[in-house]
Amino acid sequence: MLSAALVSCEKTKTDPSPSPSPSPKTDPEESEDYRVNKCLRDDIMSVYYYWAEEVYEANKKLDLNKYSIFDAFDAMLYKDDRWSFMESGESYLAVATGAISGTWGLSLAQRSDCREVGDYNVYVKYIFPESPLAAKGVTRGARLTGIKGLDMPDHGFNTTEQIEYFNEHLYDSPQIFNFTLTNGEKVAFELEMPESVNTNYILSSQIFDGDDFDGLAEPVGYFNYLSFKLGFISDLDAAFAEFKKAGVKKMIVDLRYNGGGDGDASQRLISYLAPAGLQGKPYRTRKHNNLLSSQNASNYIGKLDGGEYTDISIGLDEIFFIMDNSSASASELVFNGLRPYMRDNLHFVGKQTYGKPNGMYVLFYPGDEKAAAKYDKGDYSGLKWVFYPICFFNVNSAGEFIPYGPKTPSGFLPDNERPDDILHDFGVDEDRVKACLNYIVTGSYPDLPETKSLDSVSGGVRGIKVESLAPEWQTNPHYGTDEVVVYGSHSTF
Repeated sequence: MLSAALVSCEKTKTDPSPSPSPSPKTDPEESEDYRVNKCLRDDIMSVYYYWAEEVYEANKKLDLNKYSIFDAFDAMLYKDDRWSFMESGESYLAVATGAISGTWGLSLAQRSDCREVGDYNVYVKYIFPESPLAAKGVTRGARLTGIKGLDMPDHGFNTTEQIEYFNEHLYDSPQIFNFTLTNGEKVAFELEMPESVNTNYILSSQIFDGDDFDGLAEPVGYFNYLSFKLGFISDLDAAFAEFKKAGVKKMIVDLRYNGGGDGDASQRLISYLAPAGLQGKPYRTRKHNNLLSSQNASNYIGKLDGGEYTDISIGLDEIFFIMDNSSASASELVFNGLRPYMRDNLHFVGKQTYGKPNGMYVLFYPGDEKAAAKYDKGDYSGLKWVFYPICFFNVNSAGEFIPYGPKTPSGFLPDNERPDDILHDFGVDEDRVKACLNYIVTGSYPDLPETKSLDSVSGGVRGIKVESLAPEWQTNPHYGTDEVVVYGSHSTF
């Protein structure tokens, strides 16, 4: 969960509490890394950081000249912090504008049961509508059967050498792709990699009825949201305008790959999803460290853009969330925020979520008044670094945290556990979506598919890694990752 803020590094701290005293002048021989590290320690980690008091003494002893900026950030974190991260200003702006470079605009994965079923093929996990491959008919579930110089047999990778070639040449441009589409059609084409791919964080927005799924007596909305981004709220508005027009009262909200994002975007989504008449009701309260306890505050359904309460609810009476291990932060917050108000009419299909109960402030460097004035005008030319330290923990209106361990399992547990069906595009044929629709029609979930698992392989599994074609721009590198690990059927590790 992210909230924007600025930090000025024109002051220093002699104790872990905010102070207006100016910093001493820096030695002209001090490196830029040192100056940033000092700002990070004295003006961010000693003030905004949720564990500021716990790390203060240790951070004060750090020799800032010995650390690069990224290493310094890691060295200053509290021992149990697995969420905070930072990035360059360039990286931040690439995400904020929605244009990503160095990519074909899709993500690849294998089935997690590839060893058991002997299927080492690589499938499209998701694809952006603006990807050049989408224009060629490639969708989620399409099987990649080859790239230039490499033919992949029917069961996928056969040797370690094939995997190494794939890793090395995947981003070659021009590239020749061979796919078997979900309808069985085999296609081949040559493409130049675009300078950038424009993203739409709504991967799919559909309305199902009885013609799509037998037995449906009313329209059901389906909404697949990849990441909460402030710049794409208009897309959110357009999707829910269609749901409202169709009279949708039951919704499937697919956040299986959503690692979180902007607070205003999540507030808008929960305001659409909440039952009618709840505007003005709290859905979360932020709790800060002792130094910033005065900043503890609640967020309310329908309070958009800091203005008056607005009822934008489309009047849903039942919601099905599809989530997974990489569903984190704002995704979990929306689910948790609705729990006190919808209990028996709120369902969860998929796998246990990540477990991120806290949030960050987005802290810009430089963040002095002069820089802030430029940012306010949309000029980010001087932005060098962006820090995302954990600054608060969230509870819903009933005082419930998102489960996060270590004493309890991290994340929410599903009502119906089902693997990620990467063999089908998002829609009525995809197993998790089908399960939700079956529950709406019959009041029960169907049996699992006969295969042991349709899950895509995720990070942390021992194997040979194939880089995802869509880089991890949408999530904190410490959670919600989307790495692809490939098993060579004849490889040794």
